[in-house]
Amino acid sequence: MLKSADLYQSYVVGHQLERTGLFALLRETWPAAHTVLYPGCFLHVTPSFFYQHVVYVDRNELARDFFADVEGVRRLISARRQYRQDAHVRFLEQDYTTPLPLPEASFDLLLALYAGGISRACHKYLKPGGLLLTNDHHGDAAEAASEKTLELVAVVTERRGHFEFRTEDLSGFLVPKEPGRPHSRGGSGYVRSADAYLFRRKRTDSR
Repeated sequence: MLKSADLYQSYVVGHQLERTGLFALLRETWPAAHTVLYPGCFLHVTPSFFYQHVVYVDRNELARDFFADVEGVRRLISARRQYRQDAHVRFLEQDYTTPLPLPEASFDLLLALYAGGISRACHKYLKPGGLLLTNDHHGDAAEAASEKTLELVAVVTERRGHFEFRTEDLSGFLVPKEPGRPHSRGGSGYVRSADAYLFRRKRTDSR
């Protein structure tokens, strides 16, 4: 069986999915975020390089075996972490669309990057004022934009591994070019599109 570090190198680094620059910039720009929930994580433990407390959720068998190597995952994170304290990692082997054994409104940051339906199923675990980072590969950004409890606060652009946040002039992002037509995943159907989107849970939910 491959070690956790080898699996990470093969499936995450090898497929250019680390996004270390994105998480470094996110941590720097919004330093108040400390607790992270990552449904549909697969083997992507990169967030733990920048955030001390992360809960990962996936029912994938390879992810289960990866996180079962607790010591290997700990060493992998310890070698790359950007903070002094020990990392706190929890893995839940389950379907994230079912109720999680976690209190609602308890996380500062929700990640919805490589699986669908996360915004709809899991935004309730965000604290008021908490952040949701997503892309639209599985339609999650469109779902988030339709949630009355969430507001778009920034978009992310990437060029050759360099990430930038844009927090002003967000009009047109996630706005369909042709209202009423079925949503096209990936952003091609929007007036303006980005590589990723950052939402914030409103402090007073309007339902």
